[in-house]
Amino acid sequence: MDYRLEMLSDDQFENLVNKICQEILGIGIISFSKGKDGGRDGKFTGKATQFPSVASPWCGKIIIQAKHTENPIASCSDSDFAKIIDGEIKKIKLLKSTGDIDCYILFTNRKFTGVTGESLVKKIKEETGLDNVEIIGKESLNDLYINNSKSIIKEFKLDLHHIPFDFSEDEIKNIIIEFSGQLPKIKGDIKSETDKIKFDFDRIKIEEKNQKNTLSKDYFENEILAHSLQDFEKISSFLEDPRNEDIKEQYFDIASELRNVILIKRDNFAEFEQVFLFIFKKVCDGIDFKGKRHIYTLLHYMYYECLIGIK
Repeated sequence: MDYRLEMLSDDQFENLVNKICQEILGIGIISFSKGKDGGRDGKFTGKATQFPSVASPWCGKIIIQAKHTENPIASCSDSDFAKIIDGEIKKIKLLKSTGDIDCYILFTNRKFTGVTGESLVKKIKEETGLDNVEIIGKESLNDLYINNSKSIIKEFKLDLHHIPFDFSEDEIKNIIIEFSGQLPKIKGDIKSETDKIKFDFDRIKIEEKNQKNTLSKDYFENEILAHSLQDFEKISSFLEDPRNEDIKEQYFDIASELRNVILIKRDNFAEFEQVFLFIFKKVCDGIDFKGKRHIYTLLHYMYYECLIGIK
């Protein structure tokens, strides 16, 4: 279960991390207290009970940091998190100079993207000379420490905040990669087709649809109309090409899957553009492939065709 940790307050998240650390390090945790720089650290001194493993536990002065965000799609790849890490490195260096740190764990409710997350861990180790460093992202928090603990779920009422928003993101990747490869060969009278699509938007009363789905006027005009619209006819031609029959089946399968999961979990987002952003981040976070900008175009096209969102 993907618990919505962004809905906790900073203090609640720190208490959650403290509870987890009591289980994996020991009951001798010194709770989070505010430092001179405004940061809040927890501390454990001794031999950990089971971190990072029972066989090879850490030992010494272990500093724990909790970094909470209210952004439900934040990740360790975000630029603001890189700045946070730079600040933490300065603190670690100071603590090491006074002999007050042997190990460092940072807990965050951000998505821990494999490549970037590991590179940040490596950066902390190299710049501080500290060997024992870990960043625990929301995946590990959910899978390793929360899902298996009914007491934590009950104490922090996490069962009231969860978002099992899962879908077959690989299908979207396949469609986008194939579309990007064929895009240069897809021809058409863009102006006339764009005018036709604009007429269709009027025909289905797009303003009414946007209002029902809480899609903002600014997003519709500046993203869908200004950027995605010009490729709608190309997507249509791409899907109608007989050689893309399998891709077309994948398109309708993923559209059906997204339609249902969005309908069920719509209340977890404010504006509908947050749904687009969430899906985009889930599809391409940690993976680099050409044409990923077309993920938005494809989602906007599904929205236009009323395959997702309320009609």
